[in-house]
Amino acid sequence: MDQGKKVEKKVEYVELFYDLIFVYSLRTINALFHDVEGFPPLGLIATFLFLTVVILQVWYNTTMFFNRYGRKSLRDYISIFINMYLLYYMADGANSEWLNHYIRYHGAWGLIMLNLAYRNWDKMYFGTHLDELDHRILRSNCITMLVEAVIILLSIPIHQLTGIVVSPVALIFGYIAKALEHRLYRQRSVDFPHLSERCLLLVILTFGEMIIGISSFFTEQQSLIHNVMAFLIVIGMFLLYGFFYDNVLDHNRNTSGLGYLTIHVALILAINSTTIALELVARASEGMVEFQKSLFLVLTMAAYYCLILLTEQYCKPAFHKDGQFIGIVFSILLMYALFMLLGGNSMIVGGLATIIMVYGILIFAIHTHKGRLKKLQFGGYLE
Repeated sequence: MDQGKKVEKKVEYVELFYDLIFVYSLRTINALFHDVEGFPPLGLIATFLFLTVVILQVWYNTTMFFNRYGRKSLRDYISIFINMYLLYYMADGANSEWLNHYIRYHGAWGLIMLNLAYRNWDKMYFGTHLDELDHRILRSNCITMLVEAVIILLSIPIHQLTGIVVSPVALIFGYIAKALEHRLYRQRSVDFPHLSERCLLLVILTFGEMIIGISSFFTEQQSLIHNVMAFLIVIGMFLLYGFFYDNVLDHNRNTSGLGYLTIHVALILAINSTTIALELVARASEGMVEFQKSLFLVLTMAAYYCLILLTEQYCKPAFHKDGQFIGIVFSILLMYALFMLLGGNSMIVGGLATIIMVYGILIFAIHTHKGRLKKLQFGGYLE
């Protein structure tokens, strides 16, 4: 074997096992809306966004660490299993009464960050084949996660004494600090094939949660056309991501990985929010959807497709700077938004409009890109 050739890092089965806890966490957070008949209050939506972004930050930090420094070692496995255990405690407190579980939720969150800080410290001092840049990255990670953990744990007595919630400061600090670390990460490329596969797997699992979410359309109270439309919408959204992953994404790209991970944090949030939007639409009385629900669905769908477009900056050279494609997709989204806001109060009309938008973008993406592809692929199974 060529000694100069870089060995491809495979996604470990333990990493896949670890990602399952995030699907469970998203499911418990989505339960915030299970008893909501009308449009949820803005406070509940804010709670949903906060709890989801916290969970995704844990995934973000863990994924980046194991991509660069994770090995088949007992220490790494123990770290993963400890965080899985603690995530159960976070998930149990992630509900509409989360402030009543403040100690339980924030205690687990703080311990997760301490565990991640320890893994970076341990790797920095005991890891082999690390150079000065690796030590700087690990030191920065350790300090960032330690500071975030301290803020989280200090927020517990502050909340107990004053009722003030300061933990969002820790969340914001963590994301900003990670963005500032880009100057270090960009000096050495991430293992992009491994990173893109990790992102793909969480996207698939999140779409699995959407499949569960649209079960509301398969009750006796719903007509056949309603559940068919909901199913087709989910399939169309999933196929577009799969098309980009298989055909457009440059899997050998040299990048820090932080931007790609950040896009996927937002993408997972958009997919999960679309699940909530579809569940809310399923509860429409007599097939008539409230304006706020239609608006919510439009916003979540638009966010999903805009984030898919952002992944084009990681595409193969042949697809760079395709302004026409982006412009037409935006035009389709704009027409969809206008139609939904004007006539999307009917579940059937809104569903048909959404299907036309979803498959219109999918077909247009395939048509636009196929001329530059040697072979069109869908997951490697369809010829």
